[in-house]
Amino acid sequence: MAQYAGTISSYNATQEIGKGGEGYVYELANNPAQVLKVYFEELSLAKIAKLQLMVLMANPQIDAYSAWPKDIVKDQQGKYCGFVMRKLSGYVPLHNLFSPMDRKRMFPDKGYNFLVHVARNLATAFYTLHAAGLVVGDINEGNILVNAQGMVAFIDCDSFQVKDGSHYHLCEVGVPRYTPPELLVNTSFETVVRTINTDSFSMVILIFQLLFLGRHPYAGKNNSAGDIDEEKAIKNNWFAYSLQNNNGKLLPPADSFPIKSLPEDLVALFHQSFEQIENRPLPAKWVTGLDSFLKMMVNCAVSPIHIYPSAFSICPWCAFKEKRNILYFIDASYAPITEDTADVHDFINGFKVEKLSFPKIKLANPSPNALTPLPIQPKYSQYKKYHQLTLVAGVVTIFSIITASGWGYLFYALVPVVGLLLNKFLPWNGRIADELERRKRYHEDFKRQLAVITQSYNQPLELNIYKEASARIERLIGSYTNLPTELLERQKDAEEKVYQDQLNEYLSNYPINSNDIQALGTGRKAALEEASITTAADIAKLKAIKVPGIGSKFIKQLQDWQRHIGYGFVYHPGNNLLLKENRAVILEMAEQKKQLEADIIKLYQEINTLKTNITNKQAQLKTNINILHRQCLQAELDYKTFRKLIA
Repeated sequence: MAQYAGTISSYNATQEIGKGGEGYVYELANNPAQVLKVYFEELSLAKIAKLQLMVLMANPQIDAYSAWPKDIVKDQQGKYCGFVMRKLSGYVPLHNLFSPMDRKRMFPDKGYNFLVHVARNLATAFYTLHAAGLVVGDINEGNILVNAQGMVAFIDCDSFQVKDGSHYHLCEVGVPRYTPPELLVNTSFETVVRTINTDSFSMVILIFQLLFLGRHPYAGKNNSAGDIDEEKAIKNNWFAYSLQNNNGKLLPPADSFPIKSLPEDLVALFHQSFEQIENRPLPAKWVTGLDSFLKMMVNCAVSPIHIYPSAFSICPWCAFKEKRNILYFIDASYAPITEDTADVHDFINGFKVEKLSFPKIKLANPSPNALTPLPIQPKYSQYKKYHQLTLVAGVVTIFSIITASGWGYLFYALVPVVGLLLNKFLPWNGRIADELERRKRYHEDFKRQLAVITQSYNQPLELNIYKEASARIERLIGSYTNLPTELLERQKDAEEKVYQDQLNEYLSNYPINSNDIQALGTGRKAALEEASITTAADIAKLKAIKVPGIGSKFIKQLQDWQRHIGYGFVYHPGNNLLLKENRAVILEMAEQKKQLEADIIKLYQEINTLKTNITNKQAQLKTNINILHRQCLQAELDYKTFRKLIA
């Protein structure tokens, strides 16, 4: 656990939760609501000054829409190394809303109205940040996050452009496909002062991508002889969806959402943003326009997430599915066929496992008159009399002999010795002692047997076996109950596999060598080729292998490029392939169900047999305990009575 010092307190960094182009992000042990960003490289004085200024600028309005620096921190050597910011729990990158499969996975209940809602909140975020004197600068779909409520938040805020009096702390980075044409003429952004007007251009590209399901406004059908990439189209203001520009070089791509379906005011705002440089519409106008657009949404009668603008006479998402076999919103209405699982709960309802428990047995003593001692044979009374008479005779004899000899003073010394000898060697005394020992041993044997059998009753070994078997059958029943959910999950996985296979096939048509990927030179491209990473589809391999010269910064650039290529992908469900995958899942699940049923029935039978055996054994033990207890008490009474007799 690394400890960092800040102006507020010390921060204990624990688990790494992220890694970007500039540094690591860690959780904090002493504050779960915040995280710590630690830079890879030593911070310059200018960067330190910028972070210190940002910490001072923090306010609730900025915090609401960003992971803003809260405190600048030092490492153990006393050098500034990073900053603390809000932890954005429950947020995912904005680009997850562009893909139908990502939307289904992360926002399964969200329709087109949610995309409009997020676009509206995005415009609100820009309005709020601009009002605080900030310019975002580096705007792209990767550094803006969104949650299930449609709230947006910016990360990598240390790249924002902030102003300290007349001095600017500039935003020195940017993504070309989100950069306005007037800034693309620069070879770098290190001396470029951004404005609210330049921010507005980048913001509107993201709004366009939300409303047009991931499509970029400057990517479309090339209607010219030359190559046109997004950067070239931006520089020339070739808005692919334009209703006003008659140059005819770029047209909307096939099967895209028609711009004419939007309200006239939004269409006008898009044209003003993409076909003029000065006085682009500011975020406030977009908030107003998108608020009005949200009120125009209507619901489809077929699918609950098919929500669309009222300008359409029929549901466009159903139309795309029926006419073009394209799914822009994937929900349960398009799920593959499923097995009837109604019998699952009927089956398990017949298996009830009883909880067995046996309270510790309590032995009650019988009433005082319930037991009577066994009669003592008369001979033992005679033995006692013989013993006493012999002792008396022995003492008298010794006394007479000693008195006659004149040694009377020895009497008191010899009497105890003679008494002990007689007591030891007289035969009838030994017979009394043997009987007393026999009765004592008889009582102790019963007592020992009673303790053993009582322990067997109170702690039956078979009960642990029964409990383990009960836990096993409960796990089996749990797995059986979960079969419908597991079936749906595996069907989702099958659909995602079909989707991913189609996407990979699409991405494999884009070689890395033939594309201009920012800062990726010939040497690094050769290293990638050596590792068999030659197309956009192969970039996923970088999660598992390391390529010399391709660090986290270049991996991020490659992933961004792959993602941008993927925005042109259109998902066609491929019903035959999907049905084939689904049938395979159903067959596997049917075998799993059959095996679970057999295992449950077999184990249930074993448990019932075990239950019967345990119950019968406990009943027999209880009977034996009561018998032994009475025998033990009787033996004890007989022993004590005999001992009292001979005392």
